[in-house]
Amino acid sequence: MTRLLVGSVALVALLAGPALAADMEVPAPSYQRVIPVPVYSWTGCYLGAEGGWAWGRSRHETLAGIAAEYYSLSGALIGGTVGCNYQISQVVLGVEGDYSWTTKRGNGPENPGFDAATISETRENWIGTVRARLGIVPTQQWVFYVTGGYAVASVRASILNGIFDFSESQTRHGWTVGVGMEWAIAGNWTWKFEYLYVGLQDSAYFVVPPPGVIARTAVPTNDHIARVGLNYRFGGGY
Repeated sequence: MTRLLVGSVALVALLAGPALAADMEVPAPSYQRVIPVPVYSWTGCYLGAEGGWAWGRSRHETLAGIAAEYYSLSGALIGGTVGCNYQISQVVLGVEGDYSWTTKRGNGPENPGFDAATISETRENWIGTVRARLGIVPTQQWVFYVTGGYAVASVRASILNGIFDFSESQTRHGWTVGVGMEWAIAGNWTWKFEYLYVGLQDSAYFVVPPPGVIARTAVPTNDHIARVGLNYRFGGGY
């Protein structure tokens, strides 16, 4: 009986062995294993610094006519940026805000009929925008985008003639549109290049004019801005 039991167990083991071996998973050779390829994501928020050049034009208008014809404005700007992105497949949706100090300014002589010795001047002290961004990702580390939204700036108008100099600043509101591209360079750092056009609403200056000054009913001002930026992303990346 004992010999019969031992023989039966041995026979079962012999028959079941190949089936159990077939069910066991054999690790693939290392050269056949698939290594996941890292994918860059633009989703996340960021802080950055930006700077560049701004240019445009302005003039001084009065009830008596144009005091000074259009003249060019230009100057540097530098500031900071904050924003957030969300990537859906090859599309990047985002919102961004920025604030810049600027030296953009220009002036022109008054027209005949006004004081020929007087200079009309326009200067921007600072400018900020809050914009939506819509981007396309042609390759993982590049995004090309269009952007647009709200703009605000401090614009100073001055009347200068060597005898008296008068200046007044107004906070001007408006809109902006533009295009840009951004490139992931290392880790969570990205570079960007951006162009914006800014249109600001007109505003009156010297409504109660000082002696010898004609009130300005409007000082139209616009901006073309070309700048670069360096951002650090919190989230996203590889």
